[in-house]
Formats: sequence, C-alpha cells, structure tokens
Amino acid sequence: MFVHEMINGADPAHIALDGDVEITYGQLAETIRRFRNLLYREGVRKGDRVGLYCANRPGFIYTYMAVISLGAIIIPINNSLVDREVDFILKDSGSKLVVSDVPLTVSCRVIDLHDYDYEAKDGPLEEAPPFPSDLTEDDVCALVYTSGTTGSPKGAMLTHKNLISNVEQFTKQVIFMPEDKVLCILPMFHCYGLTTVVNSSLYHHSTIVILRFKSSSEIINTIVEHSVTIAIMVPPMYNLLARKGEPSVMETVHDFISGGASIPQPVAKAFYDRFGHPVREGYGLTEASPVVSVLPENKPKYLTSGPAIPGVEAMILTENGGPYVPGTVGELLVRGDNVMKGYWNKPEETKKVFTEDGWLRTGDLAYMDEDSYIYIVDRLKDLIIVNGENVYPGEVEDCIYEVEGVGECAVVGHPDPLRGQAVWAYVVMKDGYEYDENKIRKYMAGNIATYKIPRRFIPMDALPKNATGKILKRALRNG
Repeated sequence: MFVHEMINGADPAHIALDGDVEITYGQLAETIRRFRNLLYREGVRKGDRVGLYCANRPGFIYTYMAVISLGAIIIPINNSLVDREVDFILKDSGSKLVVSDVPLTVSCRVIDLHDYDYEAKDGPLEEAPPFPSDLTEDDVCALVYTSGTTGSPKGAMLTHKNLISNVEQFTKQVIFMPEDKVLCILPMFHCYGLTTVVNSSLYHHSTIVILRFKSSSEIINTIVEHSVTIAIMVPPMYNLLARKGEPSVMETVHDFISGGASIPQPVAKAFYDRFGHPVREGYGLTEASPVVSVLPENKPKYLTSGPAIPGVEAMILTENGGPYVPGTVGELLVRGDNVMKGYWNKPEETKKVFTEDGWLRTGDLAYMDEDSYIYIVDRLKDLIIVNGENVYPGEVEDCIYEVEGVGECAVVGHPDPLRGQAVWAYVVMKDGYEYDENKIRKYMAGNIATYKIPRRFIPMDALPKNATGKILKRALRNG
C-alpha cells in the first residue's frame, strides 16, 4: 500500500477531520484531489521535494497527501523554526517549493496555504496524472528532519513501506476503529504525531479531532465536547492533567498513550490516581518512523515503554557481546520494515547508525527485563560521568520528582575541572509550593547515591521545550 491510498474504502459520509470544522472522508478525498491538481499546476513532479510549514489544521493533511500522491517527497517542517532554520532544511533537501500557512522569507518559492482551501476558487483545473506507475513501496515519500540536538538537522528518508508498516505495527498494540475519535494535539509535522495520530487514524478511517491549543482546559474541553476515545500526548501534558480536571471528563477515553520522552513514575501514578486510567508509554525515534515499543494494555508496568511492537525487533548491544543478561545496560538497537532508508545525502552519517547486519543504532542507553520490556535509561550523549562513575540523568530526575511540590525537572552535566563533569538540576515547582533546596537535598540523601546528587540546583519558572513538549537539555547545558 502507498501512503496516499490509506483513505481508500472509507465511508464518504464518515467524519475524517473534526475540531473547528467537520470534514467527511468524501470531502477529504475531493480536497486532496484538488490540492494535487493545484500543486501539479505549480510544477510539482515525481521525486520533487516539497516543504510543508504549517500548524495543525486540515490544510496540512491535504498538502501532505496531495504531494505524496504525485510521487513527490513531502518535508514536514517544525513550524516553530525561524526563517533561517527553515531555509537550511529547504536547501539541504533541494526543495522545489514550500507550502506555508504564514509568510516566509526563504530561498525557494513559497505557496500560501490559505489560497488552497477546499472550496474551488479558480474554476476547473487540469486533472493531474495518476500516481507514477514506476514507483514502489520502497521509494522515499517523506524526509523528516531530526531535531538537530547533536548538530545540524538530518533528513531521515522514510519510504511508503516504512510509514505504512509502522502504522500496522503500532495499531496491533493500540487498536483503532472507524468509530474512534483521536485527539490531535501533537504537532502533525513531528513523526510521532504524523504516524500515531494522522496516519493511524486515516488508515483505520477514524476521526481526527484537531486541537491547536495545549492548555489543560482546552485539552479537557475538547475531550468532553468531541467524546475523544484515544488521547496521544507527551509527558508534560499528562503532568498538567494530573493536577487538574475531574475524573468524569475522561470517561470516553479508552487509551492514553505517551511518548516523546520517558514519563516520570510520579506523573504516571498521579494521573492514574486521579483518572483511573494507566498511561501507556511508548518509545520511538524519527529514524524508525518512529514507533518501536508500546506498553501493553493487559500488562502495564512503570518506567518502561513495553516490549517491541509486532514486526519490530529490539536488542541491547553490550560491551562483551555475549548472551544478554536481563537488566544489563547497553545501547538499544532496532530492526524492522519501519526503519528508515538512511539520511538524505549523508552516506557517512547513515553508515554510522547502521550495523553490518542492518540494525539501527538508536543512541539510547537501555536495558530489558525478563519479559523483554524496554527500559530507557538515557540518551547516550546525555550520560554524565562524575569521577569515572556513570550518572544517568533520568534516574536522578525520577528521584527529584518524588519530592512533594516538584512540577518538572531536568538534569544535565556541566564541565567540572575536578570531577570531569558535575550534575546540575533545574527545577520548576508546582503552583502553591515554594522552592526549598534543602528539602530536596535531604530527600535525595536518603534515596540515591551521594555522587548522583546534583552539585547545583537551579530554580526555574519554566523549562525550555521544543514544539512537541520535549525538554531541551542542550539549551540548559549551553545556558
């Protein structure tokens, strides 16, 4: 199956997109047809790269599907990036044009998305030719750029097979039905939101409920107003909801999925205590389209993202290379039809992340238990080494989160002339609680090794985050 074929066979009267406006599957198909005609008129052809810089709205989906259906390659771009950063991606990918819902000053042609609404303005258009017959499921249809936390962003080449396979793998663990209403608060441009919300919903002909604002009241109101049944979010959103909202407001939701970063156990527990629903944590990375694992509904555990989903293999690369002993920490490797083809125009970078037998090196430190559940310890690059001792920031953060009143925290390493690195913690308190460093230190002294206790604690009003809600530790390290 090709990506643009996901909506084939849907009931044309069934609601595909909801939120500010209702769009049926029949209207969706017709609008995608119109968009592909407009884009073909603008010169988009097989193999061309087309940027898409857009907030969560129906126009994102119209453009995404139309570009791919022409045999071109879509490049969803983080819409919080400034023009210079957008232009880097457009130049790196050799994009022919970019479709945007805001003005951009970049080096290639910009098409205003608002001129491409679903009501015909230009009269009949020449019908674009069918999808190129010489393309296969192994051809690239999307370049999704990594966030660039370790340097310049790299374009992960995702094929039709990668994206469709990951939807099929993910939805064997998280069941989607046409009657489901799926909350779309994750950015559509991000691989996490694109696969788990947009593609999974369209593949199963479910309804996507588009929410453009991220306050707890907006999330709650949308869930209630639209009777949302599947909510897919990031840990800070669960942290917000765990402190607000009546249990009754979540009654329609049968699945809460979390990803983008590990959810702290205190947050997951607080959410369960308040709403009676477990949060099913998942793990993934852009290079894997992105989902690798999801916590099963029938056997939940804290601090883990569950086993690899069906069709995905996972293993831990240890130092000695011998048989794996559960609990041993090493780099997580994954393999499957969801794994990218490589990085765009970066053969050397591609070679570095693949083993000789085709395993993708994730760059994440992890271990597995006896049930093959994956426990992410930390990013390999985030590991802090103090006097030769390994300190995993996630472990330290979990301990800090256990202190009453702590709302959010982030732990990073800073250079230290005596120890090599020193542990620093950035802490945000919940409303109504005062910051008390001595209280935090006293609690940690009885619950974690002394060398892991941060040398410095920095109170913050808020932590820097990217568009998906992930804490930007690089900004803290460089700040």
